Amino acid sequence: MKNLKQFINWVFPYKCLICGCEVDQGFTFCPQCFSEITFVDHPICKVCGRMFESPHDSEICESCENSNPYFDLARAIFQYNDASKRIVMNIKKKSDNYTAKICAKMILTRYENIFGEVDYITPVPSHWTRLLVRGFNPANIVAYELSKISNVKYAHLLKRTRRTDYQRNKSVSERSANVSGAFSRNQRKTNDINCKNIILVDDVLTTGSTLNECAQTLKSLGANHVSCITIANTNRR
Repeated sequence: MKNLKQFINWVFPYKCLICGCEVDQGFTFCPQCFSEITFVDHPICKVCGRMFESPHDSEICESCENSNPYFDLARAIFQYNDASKRIVMNIKKKSDNYTAKICAKMILTRYENIFGEVDYITPVPSHWTRLLVRGFNPANIVAYELSKISNVKYAHLLKRTRRTDYQRNKSVSERSANVSGAFSRNQRKTNDINCKNIILVDDVLTTGSTLNECAQTLKSLGANHVSCITIANTNRR
């Protein structure tokens, strides 16, 4: 068994999650990429999970206080920058299961307490036309890997009822309007979500508009608690 593992490691060496160069067993990043990555660390807003840029008296950021989001909390492992963007793009553009598995392990290790009393893990859904072109939903990949290692049931609870524009280059209000009413219950599934605790998975939290719209839909269907998990989040906008 030891020789088999050595052979597998030789054929499929451990690779840096960002640049892809070979690294020693047990390492996720090469030294150069590790210096460029920013892990989300305290102090953070207890709702959206973004880091405070300066000492803050309140546990909740001004944005969350003003908007009162439908999701109960959101958490990420990286702050979004050029380095973490490459991690996200490995999944988003290449359907990279290896990267998704590593990210899922990091999420569970960091936020294990969130998974304690959860009934379902569900991804933010893609519209069928995007699935037709891309062939996969990036959020599905991460959600499925999280489900496997956390032993929380994986389910497609939502569907996207219309194709929305890409969110990039839109203002906060434009993003919110773009996804307004864009999600509904996935009628093909019969999962009872009344009074259930749900983890909602996406790749990046930017303004939170998409996650908030999904959380609103889940809450309207009876969900008790909605936690959002993403690979990265951005600075406040």
